[in-house]
Amino acid sequence: MEKIFRVEKEEAGTRLDRLLAGKLTELSRTSIQKLIKDGRVLLNGQKVTPHIAVREDDEIAIEAEAAVPKAKPTALTPRPDIKLEIVHEDNDVVVVNKPSGLLVHPSVRDEEETLANVLVARYPEIAGVGESFERPGIVHRLDKDASGLLVVARTKKAYTSLKRQFQKHTIKKEYQVLVHGHPPKDAGTITLAVGRASSGEKMAARAEPLAGDRSAVTHYRVDTRYADASLLTVRTETGRTHQIRAHFKALGCPVAGDPLYHWKRGPSLPAGRLFLHAKTLGFSHPASRRKLEFSAPLPADLQDVLAALKK
Repeated sequence: MEKIFRVEKEEAGTRLDRLLAGKLTELSRTSIQKLIKDGRVLLNGQKVTPHIAVREDDEIAIEAEAAVPKAKPTALTPRPDIKLEIVHEDNDVVVVNKPSGLLVHPSVRDEEETLANVLVARYPEIAGVGESFERPGIVHRLDKDASGLLVVARTKKAYTSLKRQFQKHTIKKEYQVLVHGHPPKDAGTITLAVGRASSGEKMAARAEPLAGDRSAVTHYRVDTRYADASLLTVRTETGRTHQIRAHFKALGCPVAGDPLYHWKRGPSLPAGRLFLHAKTLGFSHPASRRKLEFSAPLPADLQDVLAALKK
């Protein structure tokens, strides 16, 4: 017999996977997301995505066998064969320059080619650092197709310190981003709230937030204007999912090479992948409290895109 839940008033606006994680405590969050994607969890009789926000009186139906506890994996498969550029390492933190195409941590498909798998191979002690085994030492993320700097905690103390810095928005994060068209100003700030779009995996930036949307702040400066594109330096105060991509899509200047928030009008740009690179990362060292700042040059493939635009 299937399990049926009715969404209460105080639960409205919560993501479906988060709501079920609180009800099905015998299952991992990753397992719940997989059940939803496999269609074994229905919302009002319909298949939906794990990130959809529920509403009061919504009906959630779960297959009976889906709620049976599964054996939870407790470790990632180390992948020492995947190369990774280490920008800085000490006893507390590691700063890496993530290449485009590498996931930060496993997806619901139990992906093994991820930064997390590389990290546990090189730094086995981080396996017990963080909130879940799938994200050892990881306090922030970059999209799979983005490149650039990430800081990883090697100890629980470092993890707590870095997490707090991100929550207080004291971490310095700057990106080089190529967008279609030209922003309305040479420099500006985008403050649209970000939340799940009505369907699919997209996020939406909205002036009038919906239930479940979160505040987001993105600052930008135009560095170079091309005929049909602009190269920007972007600084984020918040770290919402797809924040930069959703914000510039809403501004009418989507990021070049973005397959999800793609350009539907005007000339195409010669970008073979998402033109979003985390070039600068600054934070207070968890142990010494010394201010650290690192930079990563624009990868060769993105430099080639800029060279093509100059011709």
